[in-house]
Amino acid sequence: MMPPTSTSSSKVNLCVIGSNNIKDATSGKLMAHAVVLFPCGHTFNEDTVIQRLAGDKLCPLDGKPIEGHAPNHTVRQLAATAKLRPLESSREIYIERLISLLEELQIPENPTLKKMVELGDKIHALSPLSIPSLYGAIAHLHFPDREGDVAEQVRSLDQIYRIESNLSVEEKVSCIFQRLFNLATSYSPMERTSKNSKDFTLSNYSSYLLNISRLWLWGRLPGGKEYLNQAEIKALLLKIKGELLAQWIKEHDEDISCLYLDIPLKILEEPNLDLQLEITILPPEIGQLSQLERLFICHRQLTALSAEIGQLSQLEQLNLSWNQLASLPAEIGQLSQLKKLCLHSNKLTMLPTEIGQLSKLEKLELSNNQLVFLPAEIGQLSKLEQLDLSRNQLVFLPAKIGQLSQLEQLDLSYNKLTVLPTGIGKLSQLKHLDLIDNHLNALPAEIGQLSQLEKLDLIDNHLNALPMEIGQLSQLTRLWLSDNQLTALPAEIGQLHSLTELYLVNNQLATLPSEFGQLDELRLLYLNKNRLTSLPLTIGQLDSLQELYLDSNRLANIPGTIGQLLDLDKLHLSNNRLTSLPNGLGRLSSLRELYLDNNKLTTFPRLLQQLPGHCEVDVRGNPFLENIYKSKIV
Repeated sequence: MMPPTSTSSSKVNLCVIGSNNIKDATSGKLMAHAVVLFPCGHTFNEDTVIQRLAGDKLCPLDGKPIEGHAPNHTVRQLAATAKLRPLESSREIYIERLISLLEELQIPENPTLKKMVELGDKIHALSPLSIPSLYGAIAHLHFPDREGDVAEQVRSLDQIYRIESNLSVEEKVSCIFQRLFNLATSYSPMERTSKNSKDFTLSNYSSYLLNISRLWLWGRLPGGKEYLNQAEIKALLLKIKGELLAQWIKEHDEDISCLYLDIPLKILEEPNLDLQLEITILPPEIGQLSQLERLFICHRQLTALSAEIGQLSQLEQLNLSWNQLASLPAEIGQLSQLKKLCLHSNKLTMLPTEIGQLSKLEKLELSNNQLVFLPAEIGQLSKLEQLDLSRNQLVFLPAKIGQLSQLEQLDLSYNKLTVLPTGIGKLSQLKHLDLIDNHLNALPAEIGQLSQLEKLDLIDNHLNALPMEIGQLSQLTRLWLSDNQLTALPAEIGQLHSLTELYLVNNQLATLPSEFGQLDELRLLYLNKNRLTSLPLTIGQLDSLQELYLDSNRLANIPGTIGQLLDLDKLHLSNNRLTSLPNGLGRLSSLRELYLDNNKLTTFPRLLQQLPGHCEVDVRGNPFLENIYKSKIV
């Protein structure tokens, strides 16, 4: 269905278009599959664009880089009309039809045009595909959900077949088919494959791909390899042999509960290893393994799942990580016993709404994909305990994510979130919330309702303040806030009596609240790269503190109460404005590192002699060293 054009009451000013205007400037063919390039605006047939995207990625007319493209429906309509009513033989009828088409602005409601376009598509489908069209059709076969994104399809296809990007389309198609033919003969030595380009057809490609995947799977089922190695079976042609799989599984499926089809890590780690392509699709017969409880297919090149995956009614664990999956079939929602679903490191851009039907799912891994949004139905996963959505393209979360009442771990790091829904406060069992490297400007007050939260990671966001409700997180042990824009901390932060780690590196803090001293379990405190000019006296109350980092601030002095930190192991004060040190510093008998470099100490601090002998002291870049050096010269 083509999109409707914009409505208008004005009459169309028709300029009669000659045949050259609807023919590709490079190939001379009618542009029945016209696409317009951005930013140059030139129109070519899809074949030409595929060739360019697989090569230098430049417009054939002006040599400008191709940044994007989209279907040109107007030219496609004109080309379809011209194909059915050639301009040379019936110019009057052609112009009459052309005027009718251009005046009809609601194109999808025009039955005459729909019929003509459909007929044109059928004619195109029956005619042999050109090599560029074949290459595009193969890419579309593997990535049907990336329609229109030809460049991404090309990149993925090249990756699957390990083809060099600088080859011509003809060379790439040849590589693909030779790989298939070689695989076919390795599975069926009697198979007669041809190296003639006349056998480079989409029908041949689909047939070989299906039957190779059948035999690939068969050889990895218990007893499968032994059966296939029988002389009478080896002698069969690929297609005949592949069609026997269904009957064989029917006789043996009760013995198969676990299937591990991963590439072993020790093989992946071998340098310069050229792994032979063996599987990009799962054959439909996978659905016959009715007793399967665990299925692992990782580090392969799967581009799609067949709908038959939904027939695995006993499946509890499904791991398809490190593949090329761009989508999931709706039938995945039929896996009623599934507890763990791992899909990290694929090409997923969306999830089917049926994923909400996985009522027993406890763990869902979706990291390192291309998800832009989540379906609201994800909130129906009432048993979910772990959800990993890191390294995607998420801009917002559905409000119903708050319905995940059993969720304990939520990883949203490395996304593009700008806000969190208030419903996040309903995640009453949440213990770890990871939001590293997002675009958050603020946290909702409801975050204080996460009464079980132990770890909150917010490094590298845009936060300039924290809600006072953060003090309600009584179980919080780790709070990471580095690389934000915080100018102050709420006094309520002192209520975090379970906190052991606090990271505030690279913010804009000028002061700390006196309530800081109430953090009596704090062991690690990172305050380097801020704008601190002073420290509260209460800092000496941090009895458990072991590491204190204050590098790169604006401190001119530090309070004497720091000498009360008897468990302090590391004290970093580099790159400040210190002119003296408090006497209490000499009492820090546990100190192993004291960094005072690049300050303004004019005399050697005698108290340094009181420190234990194992303490490493750095005083480089202070004026007193320069004075000593000058006095020696004199």
